[in-house]
Amino acid sequence: MSRPDITGLLESRLGEWAEQQGLPVAWDNIPFDPPGGIYLTSHDMPATPYAIDLSLQSKVYIGVYQVNVVIPAAQGREKGRNIASQIEELFENGTELPGEGFICYIDGEPAQYAGVATETTYTLPVSLNYRVDITH
Repeated sequence: MSRPDITGLLESRLGEWAEQQGLPVAWDNIPFDPPGGIYLTSHDMPATPYAIDLSLQSKVYIGVYQVNVVIPAAQGREKGRNIASQIEELFENGTELPGEGFICYIDGEPAQYAGVATETTYTLPVSLNYRVDITH
């Protein structure tokens, strides 16, 4: 089996939620014109998969999925932190996401990190760990 489409699965869950909230999302390597208001960015950072059996057939795919909440500068943190908290709930620890031929597990508490300010934006990162076990 080739690498499971973990990125697509995570992006699908985020995209459905973001659409309901009216929040645009900047996806990796897709043209995006940032709006004047709040938007999200999505990044999957997979780690090297590894085998857990001697026949090298049972593989574990792990990684970190990060969603950045980007708000205009000089508007405070409250609204961005509220959105970040909702993303944490969307991907809460123990969540099972069924994919095509696999299940992705959120295997840790999502975490909000300190914001990063530029002249025009304030970005609040939310990161979560995931794991997919594949056995043949």
